Amino acid sequence: MMINISKVETKDSKSCYELDLKSIKHWNKNQWEKELEKEYITAIGIFFNNSLVGVCVIHKIYDEAEIRYLSIHPSYKRTGLGKKLIYQTLKECKKENIKRIFLEVSQKNQPALSFYDNLGFKTISIRKKYYKDGTDALLKKKNVK
Repeated sequence: MMINISKVETKDSKSCYELDLKSIKHWNKNQWEKELEKEYITAIGIFFNNSLVGVCVIHKIYDEAEIRYLSIHPSYKRTGLGKKLIYQTLKECKKENIKRIFLEVSQKNQPALSFYDNLGFKTISIRKKYYKDGTDALLKKKNVK
């Protein structure tokens, strides 16, 4: 299994968009291009045989970061690639002197909640009725060591 984890560049926006279409359908092609062009963005991708199968996008603000996007291709879920992707993202954060990393996740997304809890993310706040369907968002934080 040939796995490579590296930074995702603007030229990879089409691959990010195609992965997004197969998973959480978060951004359109234009939004992906614009996102990856921002200088305060770091995107880490996980590639299997040169195909993008996972991506994590973080926004950096001083010594903090927020995970804005994290997805693994449906065919590769529950294989450990998500964990590898988060660990690489945390390494990158440490290199960039980021002390804390935040994310927000739906209270209904049990697989994601378990995933983040197992990685040491703690719920620090609840955004009531945050999503269109009326569900709450849990704001989670992890200190970068």
